[in-house]
Amino acid sequence: MDQPLVTLSSLTTLALVLAMAAVAPLLCAAISRYFRVPVPVMEMLLGIVIGPGALAIATNARLVSVLAAIGMWCLFYSAGYETDFSALRGKLLATASGAWIFCLLLGIGVGTVIASILSGGYSSGVITTPLVSGIFIGAALVSTGLGTLLPMMRDAGEITTRVGRATISSGIIGQFTPLVALAILVGVFSPPIALLTHILFFGIVASLAYLGKRGLPRFATRVQTSTLDTGGQFGVRMQIATCAIVVAFAYLLGVNLAIGSFGAGVLMRSFLAKVPFEEHLVLDRKIRGVINGVFLPVFFVNAGIAFDLPGLLAQPSAFALIPLFLVLMLVVRGIPGSATLPLARRRRRPSAETQKRPLVFNIPVRAAKTRAMIDDDDDDGVISKHVAAIKLDKKRENLMQATSHTNSEWKFIMSSIFCASGITELRT
Repeated sequence: MDQPLVTLSSLTTLALVLAMAAVAPLLCAAISRYFRVPVPVMEMLLGIVIGPGALAIATNARLVSVLAAIGMWCLFYSAGYETDFSALRGKLLATASGAWIFCLLLGIGVGTVIASILSGGYSSGVITTPLVSGIFIGAALVSTGLGTLLPMMRDAGEITTRVGRATISSGIIGQFTPLVALAILVGVFSPPIALLTHILFFGIVASLAYLGKRGLPRFATRVQTSTLDTGGQFGVRMQIATCAIVVAFAYLLGVNLAIGSFGAGVLMRSFLAKVPFEEHLVLDRKIRGVINGVFLPVFFVNAGIAFDLPGLLAQPSAFALIPLFLVLMLVVRGIPGSATLPLARRRRRPSAETQKRPLVFNIPVRAAKTRAMIDDDDDDGVISKHVAAIKLDKKRENLMQATSHTNSEWKFIMSSIFCASGITELRT
């Protein structure tokens, strides 16, 4: 008999998970003077602390696992939504692809050597040669945790920089190529059928994204604007529904659900491309509040709870290999990957006149021209009220700059954790 979804144990675990989610930003801010730890990393560490491997006050509850699965979909939905494919074409994508292939070949070579030293595989017969073992090790070394990196890059303001775009381009390849390969080779369907279903899925998503560039119907646009500050919240509900529908369709075709949720984000970016800039700011703030405030923390904390710390500590040889693989991740993926990133340009110092303006009025002219800040459709002042709410004074701007990483800092951080953060997502 299956365990009930709602039990005292599951509710207790959920309460602990949400409590750790609230504590994580506080701890990160408290220790930021000495060293900076990204909030997702802190959430996973707190999950390990309260999980079965440490304090054992939280369990692997079904209720939390369901919310964590939704969090994973939201994670990759955000990745797809924030990826500007128009800026990732041409030389940037070609360089990222070539770099990843080089890293993969290097990783397979290193993995084969390690497998040969460690007797070339497992005695169970599943993996019998050093080369096959090396392929698995190499794929693990170059797999990128794009969904984990994106929240940290967004907080540091690196999404739209040259370094950020190059990292995203390389991260997409490193994240989804192994997932697609695994889904085709060891998925629910045979490899030929799985290949066809993936081509069908990608074709449908690409076609809908192309058609979606025309924007939402006028009626839907009016409803979205009129419900920005009401209980209707059509814009938020539409995004969540789209994510759920595309994920269900991906499951039907045997496509990895992370790929499905990423495709949903790509679709919504296309559908909302013609939404006025100021209204887009409001929608973005609302959906981020739902995702980053609830589902993502549950996903990361639950990943820490599910981490098998006793199993790792029970095998001293496996535990001793952790530093080796961290170094290999840096050598195989981090250094070659960061070598392809463009050099970070020094940020221009804003003028005195610009510093006096609220942040919302420093938006690019191209975006500002999409519509006047207050137009005829904003009869109730809904948009203007939200635009006023996101104005940042000088004190807050200084605080954000003090807690953000510079381009050079992020280049080093991305080099060192480029694929280390992908382990949890692949396991999930």
